[in-house]
Amino acid sequence: MKKVLILGAGHVTKPIVEYLTEKCGYNITMGARTVSKAEKIIDGRPLASAVSWASHEEDKLDKLIAEHDLVINMIPKAHHVMVAKLCLKHKKSMVSTSYEIPPIKELDAEAKERGILILNELGEDPGMDHFATQMLLDDIKADGGKVIDLHSYGSGLPSFKFNNNPMGYKFSWEPKGVFLAAQVPAKWLDKGKPVPIDGDKLFENFTMVDIEGLGTFEAYANKDVTRYVKPYGLPEAVTFYRGLLRFSGYCNNMRSYWKLDLLNDKDQYDWKGKTFRDFAAFLINTKPSEKLEDEFGNYLGVDQLSDIMMRMKWLGLFEAEKIKTDNGSKLDVFIELMLRKLTYAQGETDMTIIHVDILAEFPDGHQEHRTATMVADGEPDGDSAMAKAVGLPPAIAAKFILEGKIKETGVHMPPTLPYLYKPFMKELAVYGFEFKKHSRMAK
Repeated sequence: MKKVLILGAGHVTKPIVEYLTEKCGYNITMGARTVSKAEKIIDGRPLASAVSWASHEEDKLDKLIAEHDLVINMIPKAHHVMVAKLCLKHKKSMVSTSYEIPPIKELDAEAKERGILILNELGEDPGMDHFATQMLLDDIKADGGKVIDLHSYGSGLPSFKFNNNPMGYKFSWEPKGVFLAAQVPAKWLDKGKPVPIDGDKLFENFTMVDIEGLGTFEAYANKDVTRYVKPYGLPEAVTFYRGLLRFSGYCNNMRSYWKLDLLNDKDQYDWKGKTFRDFAAFLINTKPSEKLEDEFGNYLGVDQLSDIMMRMKWLGLFEAEKIKTDNGSKLDVFIELMLRKLTYAQGETDMTIIHVDILAEFPDGHQEHRTATMVADGEPDGDSAMAKAVGLPPAIAAKFILEGKIKETGVHMPPTLPYLYKPFMKELAVYGFEFKKHSRMAK
């Protein structure tokens, strides 16, 4: 019987455990710093077990990897190189949902020599977006077309009917990860010319995107697209943009958060005995007087009826409620504030959207938009759409590798293994992740 080691016990790991134990019949071990979290996810499944493991326990990890056939790495990328090198040592393949980083790519030759596969970027975005892009690129190539413009978007949002708060957002995965990811620099291509965007300027450069049948969303740039140009076989003069979708108002909220330094997770403070009103005053270097709201608005350059002021009041930023975080960053306190109102109530669901739009020119000179769109909702009081969208692809990859359906070795991601989308999309469709393709003439 195959044995798979899952590192981490975050929000999205439950579908991995379910798939590998119930569908594949594999033995699963979850290595997690908090064993109780892993045990809750395992939920008594006889083929699964939990062990205590923290990222600094390299010797313990060494033994765990030696005892398993494959590793699914769901811990922060800061520890990926350590995990990958131990996988190389024991000739065990590794699957990850994270973006492929240079120190991992540098292990390509050694992975080939050791006969293992390190497969990255297998989640929702990155992951399913690669599958949709490759599907459209193959269609365009088969019709003799040339890519002019590629726009790819991913998102995790409240389902439309549960988008019922003024922030337009709820947390379906680890909150700090949401905000830290929103500070990573991005780069897109405008007719082949790189357009870099600093991490603190992402929301100064957002755009509006219309998706037929779904509506209009805000989008901001996501990571560096240049690394995908060659694997996708795109022309040098291509326009290429990867973005994340949000409901209207989100990006201007984020601009205000930046101005208030609310995304600062580096500096640590003592919050004992402090209230959220004290916190608001601290953000603008003043005292929590009766005029605080006016001072706060003046600091942001807005009046009391502006969207951001009304939203901050709704969150409770100016209330005299005690902060529960004793020590932490400004971001820690802000997350505590947001989690009071931006979580999913019983029966509410999230949704994932992936939308890829490619403009191509064909031999007779006409131009078409080829699109692929996927919308999936979570299960009421069950798995979130985000958990399934992130968790199922690495689980499917583990099965394909252990069954010999993926035979390559080295360090890869979906764009460097373009055939992957067909078997993956077939399997994912069973779980409600199905893309609808459309085409329309360019204006």
